[in-house]
Amino acid sequence: MKKYKYLIVVLFLWLNVRSFAQLYMNPHSVAFANAYSTQARGANVIGWNPANLGLSGNPKFSMNFGFLPFLPFPSVQINNNAISPFRLNERFFTGGYLDDEDKEELLAFFPDDGLNINTLVQMRLLEMSFGNWAFSVGSEVTGSVVFPKSLFHFVFFGNEFKKPLDLSNTNVEMQSVVTVALAHGREVVIPYISDIVEQLSAGASIKALFGFGYAGSDKMDASTITFEDRIELDGDLEAKYGTGGFGMAFDIGLAAIINEKMSANISLNNLFGFLKWGLVEAEKVKYSYFMEIASEDFEYIDSLFEEGVQTDTSFSIDSFSSNYPSYLLLGFQYEVLPNLSLYSNIRQCFSDDFASSYLPKVSFAAEYKSIIWLPLRAGISFGGLEKFQWGIGSGLNFKNYSFNWGFSQIGGIFNYAKGFALSFGQQITF
Repeated sequence: MKKYKYLIVVLFLWLNVRSFAQLYMNPHSVAFANAYSTQARGANVIGWNPANLGLSGNPKFSMNFGFLPFLPFPSVQINNNAISPFRLNERFFTGGYLDDEDKEELLAFFPDDGLNINTLVQMRLLEMSFGNWAFSVGSEVTGSVVFPKSLFHFVFFGNEFKKPLDLSNTNVEMQSVVTVALAHGREVVIPYISDIVEQLSAGASIKALFGFGYAGSDKMDASTITFEDRIELDGDLEAKYGTGGFGMAFDIGLAAIINEKMSANISLNNLFGFLKWGLVEAEKVKYSYFMEIASEDFEYIDSLFEEGVQTDTSFSIDSFSSNYPSYLLLGFQYEVLPNLSLYSNIRQCFSDDFASSYLPKVSFAAEYKSIIWLPLRAGISFGGLEKFQWGIGSGLNFKNYSFNWGFSQIGGIFNYAKGFALSFGQQITF
């Protein structure tokens, strides 16, 4: 059946979500819960603010890597909108009998729009900077998978006779992209603004986007009805997928050192971001079925399923475009003491697809260097797709080499969390 070609693309992207992601995560940003835009320097500016390349504090040369160049540590983020270890242990894994009231309480944990799972893992293959220039190559998959609430109602209560079980809220949208980015920043003079700050910089970056694959559902209608003597299954799927894509995106920003204690910046990231799919292949999938299965015919379910297929086709379509989500970043930094820095950040996305949210995300963080080569980092954020996030991190930072790590939890604290993020990285600077 031709629908399996679409399903294979979806499965491949879902598996690769465990290897790549769109978010520009690194150990500092994870530990800071994303309050990172003013601190980014050198090879870390891409995805944050290219204008930082024009400020003081940038190395003459830097290179980020994992085990070895082109063999990076993955930066992992896994989260959902409903389930935490505490809920699982308290409600699901008790081994006790669940009455209808218990089941209703369990069902209330799942949002009306379904269980949304986002698994984000970043692999930056090469990140380097030379003075005011930075270069990056990486691979990423972005997207989401939604399971309808009615599916969990079926698990808890079964399906009532003659009452349709609607599975239409099921949704999948994913895309896999290789990014090649070049960024530049330099000091500038802008009337009035330059008069009130010690240093002002402007920057821009250009990103070439090479698409591997896209898979998304346009229509997903499915239902089942149980009768005393039979089951009726009815479903329609319309989806499209593409292999081979190309697109562009741009970042622009301003960054300022206000005085010896304060810094601030602003950037617009992934402006006009898009990918056009179908350079290799673009197809639409249509699949529908209707069948009745009598209780005595369950042993023949395979043949009945084949007989119930009404439409099973795929056909070539013109190339189509997908979004590469853009966002605004506002950052502020305050040096409380020579060894204590405070950071804040606001992130506003302009779409709600591909693991983005219209809800702004506000982050706060601190870095304390009781020992100059052993920084202690912590952050907290509210809003965005994650709703709540906190992080910690540290590292071994020497003159020309540093190793850093960051860990955070999403949606709660400890066993109440609904996800986590983890990042490791090494850097050479001169």
